[in-house]
Amino acid sequence: MFSSIDTSARAFTSKRLEVIETDFGRAYKEAMDSAIRTKHGRPPEYRPSSFPICPVLTYMKFVGAHRGYYESEMGAGGGFFTSVGTAAHENIQYYMGNNMRMWGNWKCRNPKCRHALRARDLYDEDGTILRKGKLTRKHTTNNKCPGCDHSMEYIEIEINYRGLKGHIDAIYKMGKNMFWVGDYKTTTKNILKKSSELPKREHLMQVPTYCYALEKLYGMKILGFSLLYFSRDNPYEFVEKSDTWTPRWRKQIAKLIRSQKTNYQVAVQAFVQNKPELAIRYKPCQKPSDYEKLMPAYEPCPMADVCFCNKTLHRTMKHKLTQSQIIKVLDITPNMDRYT
Repeated sequence: MFSSIDTSARAFTSKRLEVIETDFGRAYKEAMDSAIRTKHGRPPEYRPSSFPICPVLTYMKFVGAHRGYYESEMGAGGGFFTSVGTAAHENIQYYMGNNMRMWGNWKCRNPKCRHALRARDLYDEDGTILRKGKLTRKHTTNNKCPGCDHSMEYIEIEINYRGLKGHIDAIYKMGKNMFWVGDYKTTTKNILKKSSELPKREHLMQVPTYCYALEKLYGMKILGFSLLYFSRDNPYEFVEKSDTWTPRWRKQIAKLIRSQKTNYQVAVQAFVQNKPELAIRYKPCQKPSDYEKLMPAYEPCPMADVCFCNKTLHRTMKHKLTQSQIIKVLDITPNMDRYT
């Protein structure tokens, strides 16, 4: 059913270079093909980075958490790309801060400075936090520590707009109360070479949503936004895709936010009432071509084999959880009181 749909993950594995000479090389290959499961996975949330929200996938994540935890399964490749992406973000944010136009929060990390000591979270021997670290500077473009004058670590602005939460990579000051919103995306050289296929559709849902939220929460005048794609192994190779922030964008994003909140609410209600048909009705992929256009292609969708046969999908989704198990899932999932 889904064999005709090519994803970046499938395309990558079919072309990758492997030269093995010893057992050590074979052990490396086995490690890269392996995955580790843990009991501290991330629960579903209503976030711009999750757009487009699929009620079916969200529903199934709820069902999987009936044992009292969200399971996470991370492959070695996924762990590698995630780690590289995190390190790249932090590095670029640190150096971009030196232009004194990056607006946000800052923490000193100079181990010899008293402000760095205040910025650290303190825990007891059981891992319980005793004191949250304090920001060294807040809501400013000044990235210099007032104590040691060192460049500081950029702490991303967190938005919470009517339950919609997210962290913004870059808020660039263009003038008095005028800003440009940026987002960094690590990718491969091959994707950069196909820059005509950028930006990705899901990214054009995420970043403009940040623009909308910043207007509403901070009264900022947003001039536009950029998606900056750069190579994982060479940050000097990059492609910027940008657009100005217009009333048309504002209207589109307001509609998008409403629809995505509905999708999340439907997933919760379908799970609690054990009515998969509610989630199926609102799923973004109603046909295979929708999947290619709408959904991120890092990994094949786990529901791919049944998604486009509604009877089979409904049968697969119907759960047999007790009321106490449903309540357990609601208890371990953030902000569920907004959606139940």
